Amino acid sequence: MNLNKNTSYVLIHILNGNDTAKKISEQMPSIDVRSIQRALARLTELGLLTRIGTNHPSYMINYFKLLNYNIPDKLLEDENRPKSIFNHALIDWLLKMSADQFELILKSKLKDEAVLKHSKQMSAKELEYLTVELSWKSSALEGNTYTLLDTQLLLLEGIKARNRTAFETQMILNHKDTIAFIIKNKELFGNNIKFRTIEELHRIIGNNLGLTSGIRKQLIRITASNYEPLSSPHQLKENADRVLEIINKVPNPYIKATLALALIPYLQIFEDGNKRTGRMLANAILITLTNRGFSLRKTDARKLALAYLAFYEFNSIYALNRILEVELIN
Repeated sequence: MNLNKNTSYVLIHILNGNDTAKKISEQMPSIDVRSIQRALARLTELGLLTRIGTNHPSYMINYFKLLNYNIPDKLLEDENRPKSIFNHALIDWLLKMSADQFELILKSKLKDEAVLKHSKQMSAKELEYLTVELSWKSSALEGNTYTLLDTQLLLLEGIKARNRTAFETQMILNHKDTIAFIIKNKELFGNNIKFRTIEELHRIIGNNLGLTSGIRKQLIRITASNYEPLSSPHQLKENADRVLEIINKVPNPYIKATLALALIPYLQIFEDGNKRTGRMLANAILITLTNRGFSLRKTDARKLALAYLAFYEFNSIYALNRILEVELIN
């Protein structure tokens, strides 16, 4: 049994804090209450919800199940899906999880310590390879038209690509500088990552690109998503600290990186560059703790975009988890 369209809409309304059929019906006036009740029963049968009470029940999200649930692409591409908002309850739930529980939540082939941890430091050649591939692919995901060869020539030979803008060139160079900062300051990316470190990653990644530094002070919208992030700078800083508390308390470096990849863009702390900052933080964690990184070279841009939508709107980390697993194992 999978989610259908109406059931997915009901799930989004539950995630938005509407925990009864009556409250959901007020948000979905074109759908009769019985259809909503059937959707709630379906979600309960799938294990995504827990029913509380009998006559006029309320419903609670089972995040343990939802985080691992694979949201079908067709639901993420449905342009009529309801607006989703920042889910404080998800962050509260993650804060309560123990290290062992995180291991169960983020099931992966990356359980073996031998897979996760390399005994030797990354060689100069390995670092060069990662720098070129990560700078190219992370920039390409933002619409940069530099090719992999262009990127190699720029970073290793100092040759700027013809018919490429100064903006695109700067974006590539900023990725190189961010990786250099990570390598030089590994002590910042262990188990006590500070918010000022995230701000510094963002500052370097956005250098000379017109990105405003610091916590954003206005509401932003995300292209192709119905997710509406927090708008208050005070709430953004408060939840940034909470997210870092979650990341810092997890000992497994792979899980730490997965959480960084998901939660930093979910917060949308900055006006722009949030996904790049999340990618670089996830890499910084893995470089520091396992002597390896990832470039997302094997990952299709559309697949990654859908994985982010699944987390933004349905709080499912399943697709992002699988993407990072493929990057690190193969």
